[in-house]
Amino acid sequence: MSIDVLKDKRTGCLSAILTISANKYLSLIEQVYEQKGGIKGQRAQLKTKTGIRIRARMVKDIAAGAVLPPIVLGAILDENSFQSAEKLESNEQLSELIQGLDSTRLSIIDGMQRTTALLEASEITDISENVVRLEIWIATGINSLIYRMLILNTGQVPWDIKRQLETIYEPILNRIRTDVSNIDVLVIDQTKRRTEAGQYQASKLIEFFLAFSSRKTNIDIKEKVAEDFVRMDAAEATANESFVENFICVLKILATLDTIFFRGRASDPIDGRFKNGKDIFTSTPAGLGFVTAAAVYIFGAPGYALNPEIAQAKAVELNYKMTDLQNRLEGLGEEQLFEFLELVSLNERVDRPSGKVGEFEREFFFKAFSALFFYAPELPNMEVCWAAY
Repeated sequence: MSIDVLKDKRTGCLSAILTISANKYLSLIEQVYEQKGGIKGQRAQLKTKTGIRIRARMVKDIAAGAVLPPIVLGAILDENSFQSAEKLESNEQLSELIQGLDSTRLSIIDGMQRTTALLEASEITDISENVVRLEIWIATGINSLIYRMLILNTGQVPWDIKRQLETIYEPILNRIRTDVSNIDVLVIDQTKRRTEAGQYQASKLIEFFLAFSSRKTNIDIKEKVAEDFVRMDAAEATANESFVENFICVLKILATLDTIFFRGRASDPIDGRFKNGKDIFTSTPAGLGFVTAAAVYIFGAPGYALNPEIAQAKAVELNYKMTDLQNRLEGLGEEQLFEFLELVSLNERVDRPSGKVGEFEREFFFKAFSALFFYAPELPNMEVCWAAY
């Protein structure tokens, strides 16, 4: 059967429709399932009686031979494979291409509940005669796939933005693993606390991504209005081709600084939550404040559209300034580094009663790291940063 492969000129993605047997689809997704720790761990739980009844009905319909709406997959290819994909002429060729992909390059963008229903149906009956229609979006980079998901999703928004991003987080995290050697990504089922510098939960890195793209520390994506604005901010950011590269660069700076701070230890115990340098980026608000301050430094304040060339120059400038500072700090001993961090001052300033502690700390660290980026590399110590709030 011949197929039409359409090219989205805005994002550079390819779009193709593939019809395969339900068993082949489940076999394909099983690899993603094993790689990511289980589809069931990603999908939103059905808590209402209505939702549970609808899914139970879907399972029965599948068992009876029903055809489901297309499931949307995202695939990341290298340049050579992408060029070959533009010339695909048959279902068989497309099926062979998709089934040959490494599971980290394949994600379910829309259709988690349908996939779960197919899995459940396969456990109670033979669905070898059932067929599944797949809408496959093919890209060479994460940027265009994220942009496609946020903007071109035909008006259907079944999940909040954070869950949508988590469905394609594996390619993003794979990019981080490849490009940021000193970051250890802790996935969802790894509940251990971090013991080394550079260890971050995958969900926190997604949160950092949202903060970086929106240039805001307070991302209440449970609130519909806030979610809409974050969606728009993220879409506008990812429209910039260098956005992901800048995000990766900022993560490198963060991880390197975390590694340096990790060595800062007091000769005598001190009071407060931040007892040693390792405690700074163990705090999620500190990480959020850091990436948000970096985003504002590079792109300007939220809502301000900085010229891309100027933004890129600011990104280079930030990298140079922080590299100079890091080189200086690497020559300090543990106690000297502890003195530089001024943790006693930090503990005094964050130790205040507040009804919105999380919101206060995110804003506190945003202003602190904004000051760090402004004064680096000549910064004598972190006191001026902690005093910035």
